[in-house]
Amino acid sequence: MRRDKMLNETEAAASFHGLCHFFGRLSKASRAGMKAALRGCPKCHFPMLEGLAHTISTRGQNGAVYVSDFAREAHQPLPAISRSLRQLEQDGLVLREADPADRRKTLVRITPEGYAACARCEDALSDYFACVMARLTPEQVQQMNVLRGALMDAILAENASREAKNNEGRTEL
Repeated sequence: MRRDKMLNETEAAASFHGLCHFFGRLSKASRAGMKAALRGCPKCHFPMLEGLAHTISTRGQNGAVYVSDFAREAHQPLPAISRSLRQLEQDGLVLREADPADRRKTLVRITPEGYAACARCEDALSDYFACVMARLTPEQVQQMNVLRGALMDAILAENASREAKNNEGRTEL
């Protein structure tokens, strides 16, 4: 019985390490492919523009957002965000301006050129992933979609369970 338990633990560890290795390889390979796909989009600053566009759509008003709100949403220090925004502004992709209601605060908005650059990047990435998916059979795509959803559901359920257990321990203290 002890030997069976040890084998199961060893298999579980091997499976875990294999899964971690797979996710690492998947991340590295997809990042390399996306980087190559974006080579034709000079100065697109896609991750920053996409994050800014998302923050404007969720937290902004009148097509702009406070720089401090964007830094908080991006989980980045304000000086790092300011440096990145300065580069985007120099490239004509964003516009920073003082808030007319409170001159101490700075608003940032994406320019039409910024939205165009973001669209070019999205097109390049969509093309890359369409080519990747075209290498799979329809059955593989269907299977991947089912498993992807099942894995995400399992991860979210486990995270919620652990969060609930952590919160129980805090309320008992």
